[in-house]
Amino acid sequence: MPEEAIVVNARVIAGLPNALYRVELEDGSRLQVTAHATAELLRILPGDGVVVELMSRDTTRGRIVGKRD
Repeated sequence: MPEEAIVVNARVIAGLPNALYRVELEDGSRLQVTAHATAELLRILPGDGVVVELMSRDTTRGRIVGKRD
């Protein structure tokens, strides 16, 4: 059975090496996440609003799946 993802809004705090980003979730917690490679995400800068998909069994791991307007 595939794992269900938890989708949350976040704000990029810093860009790190190797396509990693430090983000702050709506609840105030901070995580390091990767960016899912799409044309829309080629330019992610600190301060950008993003949509993050977290793993349901380990919410400390996730990836950026889109940008917010």
